[in-house]
Amino acid sequence: MRMIVLGHCLASDTQLTEGLSVVSRTRQPHPVLSGWPGCYSLVVLLPDGVVLLTDPVGQFPVYSTAAADGTWFSSSAVELAARENIGVDHVRLATGIACSDVLDIMDNHTAFTEVRRLPPGHVVNVDATGIEMKPVGSVSIDRGTRFEDAAERLRSALLKSVESRVATAPVITGDFSGGIDSSVLMFLSMRAGAEVSGFTFHHSAAETDDLRWARRYAALAPELTHHLVPSTQDDLPYMNLVASEDEPHPSSLGVGSTRSRLRMAAEQGSTLHLVGEGGDVVASAPPTYLADLVRHGEVSALWTHCMRWARVRQCSPLALLRRAMYVATTPRRQALLSLAAAVERASPADDTLPWPNKAIRHWGSPQAEWLTRRARADLAAQLRSRADTPTDDIGVADAVTLSLLRMQVMTQRAVRDAGMEFGIEVHAPYLDTEVVQACLALPAYRRAGLAGPKPLLRAALTGLVPRAVLDRPTKGDYTSSSYRGVRQAAPALRELLRESAAADHGIVDPVPVRATLERAVQGLPVPWSKLDQVFAVELWLRALSRKVSGV
Repeated sequence: MRMIVLGHCLASDTQLTEGLSVVSRTRQPHPVLSGWPGCYSLVVLLPDGVVLLTDPVGQFPVYSTAAADGTWFSSSAVELAARENIGVDHVRLATGIACSDVLDIMDNHTAFTEVRRLPPGHVVNVDATGIEMKPVGSVSIDRGTRFEDAAERLRSALLKSVESRVATAPVITGDFSGGIDSSVLMFLSMRAGAEVSGFTFHHSAAETDDLRWARRYAALAPELTHHLVPSTQDDLPYMNLVASEDEPHPSSLGVGSTRSRLRMAAEQGSTLHLVGEGGDVVASAPPTYLADLVRHGEVSALWTHCMRWARVRQCSPLALLRRAMYVATTPRRQALLSLAAAVERASPADDTLPWPNKAIRHWGSPQAEWLTRRARADLAAQLRSRADTPTDDIGVADAVTLSLLRMQVMTQRAVRDAGMEFGIEVHAPYLDTEVVQACLALPAYRRAGLAGPKPLLRAALTGLVPRAVLDRPTKGDYTSSSYRGVRQAAPALRELLRESAAADHGIVDPVPVRATLERAVQGLPVPWSKLDQVFAVELWLRALSRKVSGV
């Protein structure tokens, strides 16, 4: 018998041994196996079969494919595709470009036609009789959760996440961006007794808002060793055009500043680096929560929140109210059918929409005009099929949050890959299973607050972290770096589109993408995440052709 751990499992050797013994006797994962600190999947190899426990957050997925000699499982979708010579799923790639923010449009499909991701938060029993799956410990929203209980649960989970890591690596490095999330982790690490070095990336010659806050926080902790990481042209987005691994994701294009921080951390002898990835997703609520206030009849709170957003965004509270009511009364099925029609028509994404229409939504406008006619037709058909599939009755903002979480774990994979280059394990405690479960058990509309950002995190950590850290009212904006990077990398990006692999696969029409690229070079507004996804697909297909024959 053997147990293979995929990911960041902070259990002791004794706990792992006891867990293996339980599974070998019962073929079922005892609840304790999914309750250890960290985020991980488990694979237990038994004499007569295999038991798999998939991580509920999706950080460390397990994939499967059927073959002539049985079913194969792997932590790498690419390896399964290469083994069985499986082609790419063009609809899945088109989805990532046009409407990646639609939750579960492709269910557990991957970028390969015959490779599937095992559902997160499931136990999978494999033996001679077949394969049996059932949910265990999955992330779920509970409308009965009280705010106070969620805050206490988050407090316990986040402390355990940080303290467990400090116990294994008493010297901790981490991002210290000046934002709430990374700063909290550094203060909790110091509280747990670690020797802590924090790294602040300095984006320009002028002092940025983030740098001012980072210096302010560092002054509150004399025991913190604070390092400034100066930016160079090589740190800009697009300077290092590297493909992501199992599926294309735009985060692989923008890890230059992350690599600079990790390089300096490695020079300081770090082996464990903490990042704040995921904090915005799990501890905040997307503005779409206003629609859920409508659905739950929270009229007084709705108007109060509309007034607050109107002041912040300089728009009409009535426009916010009308938009929230429209989204609240539009069933998901109708929204999917409307999206399918927009994709089929190749309706251009409207960048001039007012803020309420952009922010309060089931999902963003599709970038369908970049797809070929065939790709649009196939994607529209997939959307219509999903419209007729029953879904869990969760809030609109909860669905948006789960979609953001899915994209966030892919970003964290790129950050982890950058760490491996320097021999550093990069951990994101906000994406630990217990932390995510503690936050998302509370519906999104109840995670939102009026007094400041991230009220749940503030309630959980008051008394443990300086109040100034929890109350920062602003957030850094690095869009200017994207413009500088795209101008520098324009020749290489134009070449990718001139010899477009995605066009060869019948997915992308490079002509409108090229026009958008030129708009970006000129400093005009563009849909950055979707443009980045096109280039991520181009790089990924090229890299894949060297691993999977026929691609």
